[in-house]
Amino acid sequence: MQAWTQLTVDAAFMCDFDDEERPAFTTTIDKLPDKVLLRIFSYLSHREIITNARVCKKWRTIAYNTNLWSTVSLRPEWHGLCVNSIEALLFLISTRFGSSLRYLELPMDLITHPVLHELSAKCPNLTNLLLDFSSAMQLHDFNDMQAFPTKLRTMCICLSEVIFMEGFMRKIYNFINGLEVLHLVGTYEKADEEEEEIYEVINIHKLKSATPNLKIVNLYGINFVDDSHVEAFSSNCIQLECMAVNFCSKVNGSSLKILLNRCKKLKCLLMQQCS
Repeated sequence: MQAWTQLTVDAAFMCDFDDEERPAFTTTIDKLPDKVLLRIFSYLSHREIITNARVCKKWRTIAYNTNLWSTVSLRPEWHGLCVNSIEALLFLISTRFGSSLRYLELPMDLITHPVLHELSAKCPNLTNLLLDFSSAMQLHDFNDMQAFPTKLRTMCICLSEVIFMEGFMRKIYNFINGLEVLHLVGTYEKADEEEEEIYEVINIHKLKSATPNLKIVNLYGINFVDDSHVEAFSSNCIQLECMAVNFCSKVNGSSLKILLNRCKKLKCLLMQQCS
């Protein structure tokens, strides 16, 4: 016990001696190179980046770096940013997103033709787009829409129970023939137990004609999808590798033989909670 006490006393004495000889440690986070700070910021959420942009001019400059804005969600209910106006979003697209933007999630109130025009003009590398119409009660006017992102490889559309999408879809058919992955998300999780009238809110037969290069089709929880829609994709999408119809209760499998005969590259078939 005495030996242990002597060791701790000697260690404390040596630490005190070292502290007297060693110069004061003055390095702070401000001394880090910009590349290192940028790397640190890349692990933060966009909300945290915006908060930290108020700390100082240097951090504000780092926060504005377009490399931090390659993947953006503007759906606050899914932990995304809240943008209060179309004008604010147009400003962000031109000054913050630019050519670095590759993935974007848009809620219904921000899906307008000025926004889509700006994305087409300012974000040439945008390849993944999610359009959330799930809570919509009315579509914006798309009569004047003349442009849409043309390099999309993946598109996800969250459908509404009551909004017919054809007015919007016929404006984008000419721009989406390069799609390889298509997700259509229905309202299965929001459906009531009581049976209500079912509307075919999107014309899948027209959609499949506009997307001949699809490799992955995911139809999730869409109450009107049946085997005729599965057959429709098989007739035009011969590159199909994965077909998912999870929670599409009207699919009973009668189209599977046709699907397997036509789509020779099919590797994955998902049919959870079908008939």
